[in-house]
Amino acid sequence: MEERTILTALGNIVGSLGTLSLVATAPDDPLALPEPPGSEQTAAYETHVGAIKGQVDASYHNLLAMSARDYQAGYADRAGLYLLEFLGKLKEEPGYDRDFSAEGQRTLATYVADLREL
Repeated sequence: MEERTILTALGNIVGSLGTLSLVATAPDDPLALPEPPGSEQTAAYETHVGAIKGQVDASYHNLLAMSARDYQAGYADRAGLYLLEFLGKLKEEPGYDRDFSAEGQRTLATYVADLREL
């Protein structure tokens, strides 16, 4: 597992979700459906998800795919929930301490905090 690849991709994904979350918020109409992101944003998100999939066990691929699906539909909150579940399971892996440096673990903790704010 390549720490830098995962951290870089997750950083980009969390940034994308934060941006989508801000755009999707419609304070005038709380029942309004979110606006889906454009094709360029969706393609970038899927590229980052693919980079993570290439580094982790196939058992995580479904969570990552569901996150990409909900991102594409404009649901940043649900896409973030799938990522939170993925990160929770990743942290429980026996090799987590070996695969991620102390700084990498702090970065992942920051991503978790950012995702919880969505």
